Amino acid sequence: MTVVFELNARAVHGAMQVLAKLPAGHGLAFREVWERVQELDPSLKVDWEESFPELSTTIRTKLRYESINLGKAGWLRKTGRTWKLTGPGRQAFLAYEGDPAALLTRAYERYGYWSTERAAFDRAAEILETLPDANQWVEIADLAGAAGLAEEPLRAWLQSHRPTGWHLALGADGEVPEQLGLSENEYDEWRTLLEENRVYDPAASGAHAVRALLTKRIRGEELQDLVPQELKAAAPEDKPRRRAWLIRGTDGRGATLIRSLWREKGVCTLSADRLPGLAEGYEPEHVRQVVDLYYSDLSQSRRTETATAFYAFLSRIREGDIVVTTDGDQIYLGEVRGPAVSTVTGDGTVLQRAVDWSNLDSPLTMDDLPEALAGPLGNPNSGLLELSEFTGDLEVFLDEDPEQIPTGAVDAAELPDATQELADELTMRGTEWLQDCVELLRDRPQLILHGPPGTGKTFAALALARHLTAGRSANVQLVQFHPAYSYEDFFEGFRPRAVPLAPEETKGGSGPKAVTGGPAGKDLSDAGSGIVFDLVPGPLKNLAEKADDNPGENFVLVIDEINRGHLAKVFGELYFLLEYRREFVHLLYGSDKGRRFRLPRNLVILGTMNTTDRSIALMDAAMRRRFSFMELHPSERPVDTVLADWLAKKQFPQDAARLLDALNNRIEQARLDDRDFRIGPSYFMRTPVHTHPKGLDRVWRHQILPLLKELHWGDDVDVSSEYGLEGLREELGLGAPTATPAAEEGAVEGVPAARGAAE
Repeated sequence: MTVVFELNARAVHGAMQVLAKLPAGHGLAFREVWERVQELDPSLKVDWEESFPELSTTIRTKLRYESINLGKAGWLRKTGRTWKLTGPGRQAFLAYEGDPAALLTRAYERYGYWSTERAAFDRAAEILETLPDANQWVEIADLAGAAGLAEEPLRAWLQSHRPTGWHLALGADGEVPEQLGLSENEYDEWRTLLEENRVYDPAASGAHAVRALLTKRIRGEELQDLVPQELKAAAPEDKPRRRAWLIRGTDGRGATLIRSLWREKGVCTLSADRLPGLAEGYEPEHVRQVVDLYYSDLSQSRRTETATAFYAFLSRIREGDIVVTTDGDQIYLGEVRGPAVSTVTGDGTVLQRAVDWSNLDSPLTMDDLPEALAGPLGNPNSGLLELSEFTGDLEVFLDEDPEQIPTGAVDAAELPDATQELADELTMRGTEWLQDCVELLRDRPQLILHGPPGTGKTFAALALARHLTAGRSANVQLVQFHPAYSYEDFFEGFRPRAVPLAPEETKGGSGPKAVTGGPAGKDLSDAGSGIVFDLVPGPLKNLAEKADDNPGENFVLVIDEINRGHLAKVFGELYFLLEYRREFVHLLYGSDKGRRFRLPRNLVILGTMNTTDRSIALMDAAMRRRFSFMELHPSERPVDTVLADWLAKKQFPQDAARLLDALNNRIEQARLDDRDFRIGPSYFMRTPVHTHPKGLDRVWRHQILPLLKELHWGDDVDVSSEYGLEGLREELGLGAPTATPAAEEGAVEGVPAARGAAE
């Protein structure tokens, strides 16, 4: 059980306990529910904040999202911004009263069933909608069979969702199902509804027995004909999707209009003081031409922004769409109720739409909303901006049943603990070092693995990345820094792209001439044109956008040789975001389009750093502050035993391990002042090194000795005699190498270790 799940379960259990104490059929506004939950569980809010100090989403907001699961389970009904437990909800709470985790687990199971069978639930609702006009009722078992559903989940779902005709789904013999556990008031409500549809049977009914006339029943075999065939195959995507919009406005004194005109008149407006008569239906090109003519004093980018806003307000916003506006830190939600009209106010001509503002007396704050919404809402320069990816979230805050999956409904990804399996893959004794890496990443999701060459830094980083992402290869990306690497390579930048030139029209108008790419038959390069520049996202931006779209998964960017790049140049304004993951910034090239950009918390950055090239002390102080550092050193755990353990596992002699220790001892004697001039074990963790008679000698002569010559550059040292393989063998009393019978397996088994040695 994760910490997130445990705290969510406590919040849900507390809310259901609060509602269960009310008389049946009574409810409370969410604000009152939350206040009483805190009285029942005073430590809930504190425990959440202590467990997730970097997460802006509050446990109060998480409870709102969990209410979706309760609604689909049939346990919670929201009506008039009031939360009420249904009969099945009261029964569920009593069944799991002492076990919050089991209660939430059951709600998840019921939501999962609804999600899988959503089309079937819609089909059942469509059938019920036909019954009131026909003054008929249906046995719920027959309805479930016709829709292809289990009876009990459908019966409970109808209590919370209540589609048209829900009360006409009855039990055997036309009786209100006693399995629902209804109160006397709820029986009376059902009785009244049956009377209105003229199907109530007073003679067969009593105080706790509400029955319908048997002559009004529609049989199961007749249900298939109630809905036209095209509705059976219709997909939810066939319906226009509800949109959401951010809109702001100020009066002549600079005060936000939600304080005055919008609140008083129930509208939202868009200033159009220079705009001639435009109405719905105009194409974007026409709107842009009008704006270019009447707003010619504005810059090109401002005219583009203005034309886009006018077109959206006139033709893209639809009745039923959600609008959001802000007044400082206060956030107001409403629903569009009318078409766009042109009218005159005290501040001039405006385009206006009727809006049903829903929370004028109880505005939301940034802490209430999903973290990603803080980007556009917190940008005071944003005017009219589409926020349709957050429609489901805003429906939740309107206490509606969301048709689209809310972005904040998914629990934030958690980094998994290190496992022995991961340690075995890296030939490490135990998980302590790896668990330290995980704990550091939980605190700050940037970590650099540093150490001398051959210590397996890249191999370890990639293995850790695969572990953190549960083996999802698409969630891991590797880049390598070098001196020429730039911000445009790493994050985003303009890139040229060749395009074919448009064919020239002949003077006589008889058709286009054949053009080879430029004037006078020249090719594209001679023409001096045919090139466009596209703003292309780099690896960090691509992975950040994926992480933002999938908050329940972890993503890892591995930066090999991170110290070889000019870090301030490569990271640019992202320097700030490495330390402040909850904050947003405007991007250098403006591709955020007013929404601003952030680095998601579920994006982990793992860097590797060869300390013979540059020590940590020489790194930019700002970068050192933003990264944690874990060392991989040949003389320290976990690296010091890796080669010996690998040789034992492969049943090879321990000669290479002893030779490596002797070599590093000599290096230490030569360079006592610098512990980073050591050789790591990865050079020797390739099967051919030990299965070929000259394998070890080749590695020594062509990989180890060149490194040592670099170490002693300018020194009066004979590297070959000081560090030669023969001399070390003689010192240790080792004989000449012999071939190992495992030669046949060399090529395949050596591949993973070779990746680590490539450092």
